[in-house]
Amino acid sequence: MTNIQQTPGDDELDKTRVLPSSATGSSEPATGTVDNDVEKTRLASSAHGVSLAQRPVVASALGEDADSTRLSVETDPSVSSPVESMPSVKRLQIGDVLKDRFVLEEVLGEGGMGVVFKALDLRKKEANDKEPYVALKVLNQDFQENPISLIALQRETKRAQTLSHPNIINVYDFDRDNKHVFMSMEYLKGQPLNRLIRELPEGGMPFKKAWPIIQGMAEALAYAHKKNIVHSDFKPGNVFIDESGEVKVLDFGIACAAGRADKKGADATVFNARDLGALTPAYASYEMLKDEAPDPRDDIYALACVTYELLAGKHPYAKISADVAVELKLQPKPVPGLNSKQWRGLKRALALKREDRTPAAEEFIADLQRRSPMFYGTWAAAAVVLIASGSNVYLSFHKVNEPPKVTTKLTAEQYAKVGDLLELADIHFEVGYLTAPTGSNALWAYHEVLKIDPYNEKAINGMQKIANALEQEAWKFYEQDNRAESLKKVFEGLEAVPNHEGLLKLKAKLER
Repeated sequence: MTNIQQTPGDDELDKTRVLPSSATGSSEPATGTVDNDVEKTRLASSAHGVSLAQRPVVASALGEDADSTRLSVETDPSVSSPVESMPSVKRLQIGDVLKDRFVLEEVLGEGGMGVVFKALDLRKKEANDKEPYVALKVLNQDFQENPISLIALQRETKRAQTLSHPNIINVYDFDRDNKHVFMSMEYLKGQPLNRLIRELPEGGMPFKKAWPIIQGMAEALAYAHKKNIVHSDFKPGNVFIDESGEVKVLDFGIACAAGRADKKGADATVFNARDLGALTPAYASYEMLKDEAPDPRDDIYALACVTYELLAGKHPYAKISADVAVELKLQPKPVPGLNSKQWRGLKRALALKREDRTPAAEEFIADLQRRSPMFYGTWAAAAVVLIASGSNVYLSFHKVNEPPKVTTKLTAEQYAKVGDLLELADIHFEVGYLTAPTGSNALWAYHEVLKIDPYNEKAINGMQKIANALEQEAWKFYEQDNRAESLKKVFEGLEAVPNHEGLLKLKAKLER
């Protein structure tokens, strides 16, 4: 399995590893070649330079994987160590132990600022922890002598530690062993989003399947923005999907933009050694490219580009940078599968000028949130039946647990399937799988029942039960002052019952 640092090349899907760009301060594109002029400029601007010797072999080639700031690598047998050493400091080798605690087991990736290792945490092992591994980001020796890089890594650790959110990678500590300075962070298995997008069929991913990913990304950014942290290099390569399907956003340590170098849409992160900032032209906002101060709407633009790419299978502006797109007066084409409200919301987030763009990630979620057609379809069908029979109709949209007294004739096979789905829904509800994991939860099971039997009372009541449970969870997080998690539960509940009074009241309170 891959982990948070992995971005395989096309021919090395199971062999290569990736590391966070800000994690290593990577100054290079994730490609096998680096433009000589760009490279010379970068090295010239660096206070101490970045040694490129003894580097693992780059596996990915210029092309599909270029949007990542990470390097896809495999170990070169001729390279004795991925970390250069000063004469007085022993170079790190696989098997070395840092702080008498972390046993280095595997090189996960390397960039201009350092190397990321998979390490066995002996303290976790002694405690019989089921997940005894961590990822260690270790500064290169050149950068260890550079106070700017040292401050940058410590700053990244400190900022990341404040972002305790299920959709953001956990960062543990900042430490040193002799002259080896490192940061410890969560070790995950799964795949980066840029690889997932690369493997999508033509036309992209259906909205229903993509929504959990989109929502997870947006909620991670919303939480960071509440903490006054702007990611500033959000892109598919900085999003990871773990084995359970959960979204993890990486590399919040940059938090500043450096408008530099190639602005023709190249996917490689541009490195500014002066302040260790970075951006990726294809996902950088117009304002970032103009060196304006960071703003949450910079992340909204990048989020919208990634969302469009996920849903359509391609970048909204063909990976042309925003400043060039402004000059050419480009407009993104509508995404098939989105209704008019959703497309208006996505298009607003894709606005090239900041003043026209969606102001907050929560608003982006609300714009794209698809209301379940089940509820409205059920009442509309009931109205048609009742009107046809000459009955007076009065529909109350305040009590979803009062379904119309209409039945559907089912075949024996359909009846059996409905029974199985209702039983499955009950099991999911009991174990707490209300709306996750995707494709196997109580909400999904009830939706499947209503596809077969739109008036099934147990399923409609089950939806109400899910919404009520999520309302309780939302209020609990609200009382703990965890507004991001509270809002997440609110949106999950509204997916079950769009007009739930309690959830709508809490949503209004949170949005104020």
